[in-house]
Amino acid sequence: MRKIKALLAIFAFLLLVSLFWGYKNYQKFVSCQEANEQLMKNLREVSLTPKRSSFLEEGDALPSSLNLITLDGQPVSLAHTDTCLLIFITSTCPACLEVGLEIYSSVNEFENQGLGLISVSRDDHDSLVRLATEENWPMKLAQDRNGQLHQLFNLGGVPAMVLVHKGKVELKANALSIDRQLPRLKDLLNQYLETSKNDKTPY
Repeated sequence: MRKIKALLAIFAFLLLVSLFWGYKNYQKFVSCQEANEQLMKNLREVSLTPKRSSFLEEGDALPSSLNLITLDGQPVSLAHTDTCLLIFITSTCPACLEVGLEIYSSVNEFENQGLGLISVSRDDHDSLVRLATEENWPMKLAQDRNGQLHQLFNLGGVPAMVLVHKGKVELKANALSIDRQLPRLKDLLNQYLETSKNDKTPY
């Protein structure tokens, strides 16, 4: 009888743990869904919506006027950077942040070889400051306040990533394709950064 009670107690405990984690994951899903719905709403409200033909796809050149200002005030001219990976996130979506960190851990070794890593978000300035300080976000943060980049790259939601190399879009991936595009991303980084290193004139 005691064994049965003990087994029942263990079963009840495991059931409660399972329900708790299931509820937490459901909350993450809902928050991400709400964040993406808000993102799409904001993009629709932007008055200067680009035509379909102006969306940038892989192989397209970036406009020379396309600039970003990082949270620490550093200007970044995307059309003139050697190699830069943009990771699109929102701080209100825990799953987006997790994916962003997974991408970072996969490619941060390339930072020493010249890769620029920038997280781009439509969040307000205070939210990004909190992410940088309270969450110790490991990448530079930049605010895409008017959704210019989100529209230009035709992003349907976040997370997403875009690799820019010498003024061209070399890779685009959304939430559904990030996992399978990571090996290709690393291959491209090995190719571009090794080439850049070989092109440098020794002192």
